[in-house]
Amino acid sequence: MTDRDFYRHWTTDNVRFSDQDGTGHVNNVAVAAYVETGRLAFMREMVRLDRDQGESGILAKLSIDYRRESYWPGTVDIGSRLVRVGGKSFTVASGLFRDGDCIATSESVLVYLKDRKSAPISGALRERLEKLLAE
Repeated sequence: MTDRDFYRHWTTDNVRFSDQDGTGHVNNVAVAAYVETGRLAFMREMVRLDRDQGESGILAKLSIDYRRESYWPGTVDIGSRLVRVGGKSFTVASGLFRDGDCIATSESVLVYLKDRKSAPISGALRERLEKLLAE
């Protein structure tokens, strides 16, 4: 997950002055926000849940491995890739890169919701997810 070539979808986020902790490092909460930026862009552009049909997803688990320090100012490149599809959930991997270095990796488990209740992943959504998984 530390290799840029692993990821299929990319977005960027700005490192804000307020992202720093007292020692001048980008803090862990900011890193989680970068992961969220990447995950939400991936969901919108690649997974494409149909909100008009009552589809949504909710974050059930987030794990982050902090690999290198990062600093303000700058930008973070965020790579995302689907890595697992279950019966009612799926997992998105993320890699955060700054100046070519991997500063963090993450896995986000999302539970599929239909009309605000967990539901089996089926039909067109399962097909899309299986296709993304194979890429």
